[in-house]
Amino acid sequence: MATEPRRVPRLDTIYFYVTGSCNLRCRHCWIDPVTESHRSTLHLPWRELKPVFEGAKALGLRSVKLTGGEPFLHPDILEILADLPAMGLGVRMETNGTLIGEREAKALKAANVNFSISLDGPTPEIHDDLRNVPGSFEKTLKGMAACRAEGLRFQVICSLYRRNAELLPGMAAFAESHGATSLKVNVITSMGRSDEMREHGELLSLPEVLEVRSRMPVPENGFRIFFDLPPALLPLRDIVRNGVGTCGILGILGILHNGHAGLCGVGEHIPELDFGDLRRVSIKEVWETHPTLVTLREKVPAGLQGICGRCIFRNACLGKCVANTFHAIGELYGAFGTCTEAEELGLFPEKYVVEHRNVVA
Repeated sequence: MATEPRRVPRLDTIYFYVTGSCNLRCRHCWIDPVTESHRSTLHLPWRELKPVFEGAKALGLRSVKLTGGEPFLHPDILEILADLPAMGLGVRMETNGTLIGEREAKALKAANVNFSISLDGPTPEIHDDLRNVPGSFEKTLKGMAACRAEGLRFQVICSLYRRNAELLPGMAAFAESHGATSLKVNVITSMGRSDEMREHGELLSLPEVLEVRSRMPVPENGFRIFFDLPPALLPLRDIVRNGVGTCGILGILGILHNGHAGLCGVGEHIPELDFGDLRRVSIKEVWETHPTLVTLREKVPAGLQGICGRCIFRNACLGKCVANTFHAIGELYGAFGTCTEAEELGLFPEKYVVEHRNVVA
């Protein structure tokens, strides 16, 4: 009997780590880019990588997320912002906002970019403490003002740690007053540079994180708040309003600043998750045949371990972040650390746990 061909999912989104450098020195960054105070040279010319993106369209590519490092350090960034929509691709971007002026804001508008700007508190003392460069707060606010001048709306991403925990509930109003349509709260976990923050007691315990979440206001007037926790630890109203918040790893491929494919950005630092140089091997070959991706499709979500394998959300959540799990325990399919901690502390809702493996969610 002939075996059924292995199903290869659509390559829906590329996470493009445009540069390997940043103009800030964020103490929590898991990518750990080289710090640059000017337009970086730690990148590849866009002309070398553009054919990779053109080739990816045959695999179903629909959107590209530009991240870094800081994307606006790339000298070809305005060309990238023009070319991707011309290919028929949607564009998202994560930026620290400090390099956005009138020219950059106009380019974002022309490309119809869905973008987020990092802002970690309503005062320079808090924001600059985490971003580790004096003056970052004021530069970010200027970037946001340039976006507002062009009529752009954007998301603010706030990274939660001990110093801004008390002020976080007020960040929604602050972000909205500066032009944001939503606030996303990223909980800093121990990964990359933030390992040192954990050693110094700057990261919150899970009960503390959940307490902060309980104090967040109910959004009004269309403003939205996203709290980046596994769905089992979120209020049901958040899931109804915002979905489960999965990264959709089965349809994502990372492209690093050096032209290598990887499982998001950790491929630069974890050799097992570096899939090779896309200037030498086709993106089609990587996407369809790389052993890690083939196994990932077999194991996620059916082969997830621990509490993630018994959670009713596993088919939607997909283990939350397998890259983070690999960094923490050296395997892709183990239980996500936050969920394991919740189970150990008795904080994982029993109503979301089933003991059999045939979970439908």
